[in-house]
Amino acid sequence: MITIEEALKIIKEETKIIGLERVDIISSLNRVLAEDIYSKDILPPFDKSAMDGYAIKFEDTTVCESAINAELDIVGLIRAGEYYEDELKQGQAIKIMTGAPVPKSANAVIQIEKVECKENKLIISDVVKKDTNIIKMGEEINVGDLAIPKGKVIRPTEIGFLASLGYSKVLTYKTPKIAIISTGDELLNIDEVLEKGKIRNSNEYSLMALCKNLDLEFISLGIASDKKEVLKGKITEGLESADIVITSGGVSAGDFDFVEDVLEEIGAKINFTSVAIKPGKPVTFATVKDKFFFGLPGNPLSLITTFEEFVKPAIKNISGFNKIEDDMISVLAASKFKARNNRRKYIYVNITEKEGIYYANDLGNQCSNHLMTMSKANGIIIMNEDVREINVGDKVYGKFIFK
Repeated sequence: MITIEEALKIIKEETKIIGLERVDIISSLNRVLAEDIYSKDILPPFDKSAMDGYAIKFEDTTVCESAINAELDIVGLIRAGEYYEDELKQGQAIKIMTGAPVPKSANAVIQIEKVECKENKLIISDVVKKDTNIIKMGEEINVGDLAIPKGKVIRPTEIGFLASLGYSKVLTYKTPKIAIISTGDELLNIDEVLEKGKIRNSNEYSLMALCKNLDLEFISLGIASDKKEVLKGKITEGLESADIVITSGGVSAGDFDFVEDVLEEIGAKINFTSVAIKPGKPVTFATVKDKFFFGLPGNPLSLITTFEEFVKPAIKNISGFNKIEDDMISVLAASKFKARNNRRKYIYVNITEKEGIYYANDLGNQCSNHLMTMSKANGIIIMNEDVREINVGDKVYGKFIFK
């Protein structure tokens, strides 16, 4: 049995980027950019108004220093998308909409809320400074400037920026395709009536949801019975059609747990089979040539916990994420918690906030086959290996889940 840190170190060393893919910018959301993006344009391409108001010559408002109103002739209107060719003369103003090009002869825009209009006259009572409310040409970026660096995670803001620069497609790191296999003779499809000794195959749906939550392509290969050749066939099929194969169940030391035997038969490099985590422990990670395999426990809480703690970091590494954000927060225990063994314990809790302080509230039974406990939880707290008890008011570390 190895520590969580040792397991994550092995995963980071073994996993690697699987390729690059040029995709349309909407499909690039939450992916990692694999190329530097340079501007092909000057943005904005002209001086533009930052406000609905009036384009003027700021010199016309200097009379306001002597408590005299400036009165200017309103000579027209510039809408967004239009261009005013004529020269704005001294004593003139032109109404202008947000984003519209400012006439070259104008040097300020006064907000519509700060003026009065009498027929075709604009009344200004305050001095306006030069370049007020004007976004200058090239203020955002110039031709040839680096716009978005390689390695950046593409968010909705980057997609808007790419669109403004005229990029419809970008090069990204590929995300892995996942193959899901559930193991066990006890499993029924979810729409079947329960029979004695049987349970419904909830793990298949938990894994599909976890993959969908990460925007991953996945296939489910269904249920593999507790026969080694059946399991071998499913794993082989998964490795042929996906980048990562994930099984649930079959990784303990029981008479019908064949995952390790199958991996040895197909020539896999088994990196580890047991991690000091609770819920969890029987977690297998193997590499098969350029593909990856995770054998996760069959108990639902263990399955979801080990996916989040081990499979997710592997997916991030494969997808080009250089840094995985630490989302841990400081939490005060609002309940008492206990542990019995030397494994790091992940306790599912309800985290509440009051006056800027987070509190962890006990949800009861943490048995690894209780999905109901997890369904009530919005976070976890972590009890280290050398801790046997957490008392009310103790400071612990935890995080929100599935955010």
